[in-house]
Amino acid sequence: MVRAIEKGNRRVTTAPSEADLAAYADVMRRLLAHGGYERTGRTAEAARWDLDHVVAYLDAQGRPDRRSTVHVAGSKGKGSVATITEAILRAAISETGAHTLLITSPDLHSARERIAIDGQPVAPATFARAASRLLGDPATASWSYFELLTVMGWLVGAEAQCDWQVVEVGLGGRLDTTNAMAASSKAATVITPIDLEHTEILGDTIPLIAAEKAGIIVSNAPVIAAPMRASALEVVCARALEFGAPLHSVPDECAMRVTAHSLEGQTLDLKTPVRTYRGLKSPLIGPHQSENIATAVRAAEEAFAFRARGGASAGSEGDAAIAIPEAAVMRGVAGARMPGRFEVVRQRPLTILDGLHTPLAARRFRQALDGVSVPRHRVWVIGMLAGKDAPAILEPLVGEGDEVIVAPPPTQRAADVADLVRAVRDRGASAQRASTIGAAIDLASEQAGERGAVIVAGSLYTVAAAREHLLGITGDRLLGLR
Repeated sequence: MVRAIEKGNRRVTTAPSEADLAAYADVMRRLLAHGGYERTGRTAEAARWDLDHVVAYLDAQGRPDRRSTVHVAGSKGKGSVATITEAILRAAISETGAHTLLITSPDLHSARERIAIDGQPVAPATFARAASRLLGDPATASWSYFELLTVMGWLVGAEAQCDWQVVEVGLGGRLDTTNAMAASSKAATVITPIDLEHTEILGDTIPLIAAEKAGIIVSNAPVIAAPMRASALEVVCARALEFGAPLHSVPDECAMRVTAHSLEGQTLDLKTPVRTYRGLKSPLIGPHQSENIATAVRAAEEAFAFRARGGASAGSEGDAAIAIPEAAVMRGVAGARMPGRFEVVRQRPLTILDGLHTPLAARRFRQALDGVSVPRHRVWVIGMLAGKDAPAILEPLVGEGDEVIVAPPPTQRAADVADLVRAVRDRGASAQRASTIGAAIDLASEQAGERGAVIVAGSLYTVAAAREHLLGITGDRLLGLR
């Protein structure tokens, strides 16, 4: 763990003190004790969701959430879109001394990853200070872990005097804690592709789930819609119309051409209503990431212009829109990285990690995998959470004759290994069991050999365990917090 400090125009990293780490570990134990749906997976926890108590707290604290905001919801790609958008905005404003806040979830190795200032995870001491402030308030005694972490992000952002924030929805949108932020702060809302997910909470049809996601549209700020099913787009359009928000459909407004792609990333030309970006380079892999890049660019363009116009819609009277600098877009796209999303972590055997939890995510990963050069001899390591549609997720991934090793991710929400083994065998693939993700990777590596490939897929808990095993990452686990 390191923290970043500024000296003049230089960023200097220093290791946190033992006291800082001890304070961080102490507040984390108290935060984790608050539970909630993210921690338990119990739908009864979600049934109690509402925003009134969070709104009341934010009002009482002088609205620490109030700053120019891009709010991102969806079933797939929202983390990537949020990360790329923040990187672009940071590149656009950093030379002026302004600061950005990025709030995402879940994390891979440390809860500090969820709150990033100027692209860096918040320091342990800063995290502990914000947590202590919240936990010491009797009003938060019944709050969930997710509610606490989200509001902590806003407190940290206020302390750092952040000018912009990009906020990723946790689950759904309408009743998600992130939607407690001031409606007037939103400079853009983004809806990424919608898939059947969390149907016991969000509804069992695409339109019902889309309605929950579109619940983040609460003002006239521009709405950016990623490529999605027509039944979902109709719902998003209707919600935007209700609030007088202009809707920008990425497939309708953008033209894109990938000029190079490999296991190192991709290069593309992207034409938007603002300009044509030639030779955009990104370390992110796959056609779905090309769509995420286009969506993020449009989100940054529209949010930047909306705020430049003082919150007025395009075409209204007043100052002309100020376009986001082209160089900022190029730098932001090139610098945005997503650990655990089609991540190559080893060459011999080639080892690829991808966190996926819906059938759409599985299809997109397979499409990306088929588009690059990967050895034919592949051994899969798969671990999922309970409640996921395992057969539908496995369908595009594995088939007749494939080798699969199934292991439980390190969480109480892990799917039953026996059930997952049966689902793999129903696909005609061979299935073995391992006691841990690390043991599964070691076995898969032996079977694949140096010239083969190991592909780790499933929940982000699975991917996190794989990264810790292969890269020696410790994070919160070293402190006994996992």
